[in-house]
Amino acid sequence: MSRLPLARPSGRQRGFTLLEVLVAMALLAVLATLSWRGLDAVLRAREALVDASDDLNAISLGFSQLEEDLRRSWSARLRNLGTPALGFAPAAAPGSAPSLLLAREASAGASAGSLQRIVWRLREGRLERGFAAWSGPPAEGGAGPQWTWQPLAGNLGGLEMRGFVAGSGWVNAAGLAAGGPTTPGTGTQPPITGVEVTVVRGDGARVVRVFSVRD
Repeated sequence: MSRLPLARPSGRQRGFTLLEVLVAMALLAVLATLSWRGLDAVLRAREALVDASDDLNAISLGFSQLEEDLRRSWSARLRNLGTPALGFAPAAAPGSAPSLLLAREASAGASAGSLQRIVWRLREGRLERGFAAWSGPPAEGGAGPQWTWQPLAGNLGGLEMRGFVAGSGWVNAAGLAAGGPTTPGTGTQPPITGVEVTVVRGDGARVVRVFSVRD
């Protein structure tokens, strides 16, 4: 029986040339760069979303605190304080926003029947809440060494406020701080029964909240 001849090697095995290796390395470098840029864009977008979420959460918490302050200010109107329990103070500096001033019942745990003076203002891009024990009509702008200030939200571009006055509707804070409108025959300003607060974020987005002052 005859045998088949064994196959012989057909020559040297062909490898990659230097040019092919360089081209492959260049393609890998391009793919790595594109992947890194894509990942970097995703990480930047995630950071922006987290920052925006944190800012909105801080504003929401500030609104919750303001709602509590306004709710507790209504009963303070029934006392003879010698000053309105809720009002606005003129802007402390040109281009700044007026401040919201109010008297409210102290929180649980404080002396029974005690009052607090509260100030809400925008200062250097921060929404701040100041509080102090009630000691009569506040100083202009609510400033003084007796005040404790809480920064509640930052990165803000503006603060706009209005008050609702029966017979006049919504009046901007500057007009109310100037003493108007007044009740005919008495010359006094009617009670403010609603407050609208607009917080302007650093990116220009506006967050609006309307509060009822009555219980």
